[in-house]
Amino acid sequence: MIYFRRLLEIIGLISIIFFGSTVYLINQITDERSTVLNDNYDAIIILSGNFDRASRASRLYFDKKAKYIYLSRENAIIHDYSNSSKSKKTYEIYLNIINKNDIDRKNIILYGIDNKSTIDEARELKKLDFINISSVLIVTDIYHIYRANKIFEDMNFEFKFDFHHQKISYNWYENKKSIMIVLSEVMKYYLYNIFEDFDVYLDYM
Repeated sequence: MIYFRRLLEIIGLISIIFFGSTVYLINQITDERSTVLNDNYDAIIILSGNFDRASRASRLYFDKKAKYIYLSRENAIIHDYSNSSKSKKTYEIYLNIINKNDIDRKNIILYGIDNKSTIDEARELKKLDFINISSVLIVTDIYHIYRANKIFEDMNFEFKFDFHHQKISYNWYENKKSIMIVLSEVMKYYLYNIFEDFDVYLDYM
């Protein structure tokens, strides 16, 4: 009976810690930080995940007088079921959007082979030569910033970086899609801190 009571106490304590840390993470992930951006950045980095990021990155390229746009090479196919010949790889759609904004192709640098996660992107960027790049602006979405910032800080990049996100006009808990994204980010943050490269871990499950 004593051992059973102690087990319940341990389970209760773990539950309290998990609940508390989850509430803390949700607050951090949904905090719309008012970062003051620089007037200029040497480069713009696009993290894959939302095609709107390509449009924002194109505007920021000119607004921030950047030299290059670094585009994540994600090979996942976006299917056009009305015409299979028009199906494209994810990064190709990003590339088309950027090209339509009159940015010279030579100033767009594809990084990675087939990035499937933020940690893939950070690792592939780490392999590149940023010797003439001292500041970059990373384009992503608001609920992704907390985890992405943790990953980029852990990578110890030599350049300074800030994040840009699209402002939102509603509370995250008022939108079903936002709720799902936030809960997904909480899970991914836990998995990153436990396994780091959790995509590899999941391949074996």
